Amino acid sequence: MAGELGPRVVVTRDDRGWRAEIPELAAQRRAGSLYALDRRVRGLLGRGWVEYDFHTGDAALDRLVAGVRAARRAAQVAEERARGLTERVIALAPGLSVRDLGVMLEISHQRVHQLLRRRGQPGEGVNGAG
Repeated sequence: MAGELGPRVVVTRDDRGWRAEIPELAAQRRAGSLYALDRRVRGLLGRGWVEYDFHTGDAALDRLVAGVRAARRAAQVAEERARGLTERVIALAPGLSVRDLGVMLEISHQRVHQLLRRRGQPGEGVNGAG
C-alpha cells in the first residue's frame, strides 16, 4: 500500500559508483550505476516505494531530489485515496449515469464504465441508469 514506508536507504556516490546502506537491516549494496543499485535494493526490500536518502555530493541537488520525491510520494498517496473514495461513490451512487458520474468524479465515463464492470454492476450506470 502506498501509505506504508519501508526502511530508509542512504545512497552515496563515490569513485567506485553507488552505495546503498540500509541501517535498519544492517545491509549494504553496491553497483556501478544507480539503476543497477535500485534493482539490488528492490531485490532485498521488495516492490513498492523505497525511502531513498540521496547524498550525491551536491547538497542543493540532494535537497531538490528529496523535494521531488516527497511531492511524488504525496501524489501517490493522494491518488490511492482518490481511488478508494471513487470506488465508494460508485458503490453508493443513486442511479446516476456513467456520464454524470464521470463529471462528478473528474474521470471519463469510459473509466466509470470499467469500474462498474469490475464491481459486477450494469455497464449503463448504477441501477441501470443510462
